[in-house]
Amino acid sequence: MIYLDSSAFVKRYLKEEGTDALKLIISKGKMIATSKLTFPELISAFMRKQRTGEVTKKSLETALETFEADWDKIFVVEFHDELLPKIKLLIGKYPLKGGDAVHLSSALWLQQTVKEKVTFVASDEGLLRAARSEKLTILNPINDEAVDSAEPRL
Repeated sequence: MIYLDSSAFVKRYLKEEGTDALKLIISKGKMIATSKLTFPELISAFMRKQRTGEVTKKSLETALETFEADWDKIFVVEFHDELLPKIKLLIGKYPLKGGDAVHLSSALWLQQTVKEKVTFVASDEGLLRAARSEKLTILNPINDEAVDSAEPRL
């Protein structure tokens, strides 16, 4: 199973550094998961990029349509009370923003719940370091780095 945080997921819809690598990751056919927090984060990222002129109105419309069509096809981890103690613990251990702690706790909860290895995909180095410390396999589409905390680089 692959967990995408918002910094990685946005690359599916808007051309950025790492877009090709992310599309390759997604094409492998594994189940894609993310937090419900991704929905407002991606909409916000799309709108911000359109306002700053990084994307055209047409590109924005295409990104929104594709994202909304994809939303029903991914496994969405709800933001439930069970995550709160883990979020608090992660913020205490690592210099994470609130949203990053939600994503990391969601991926950890998912791995524990489904009893399956989860690959955590993000473009934020601090978040990836925390995920690696929490024994998740990590992947950064920007530099195509795949690392397992217990194994050498792939």
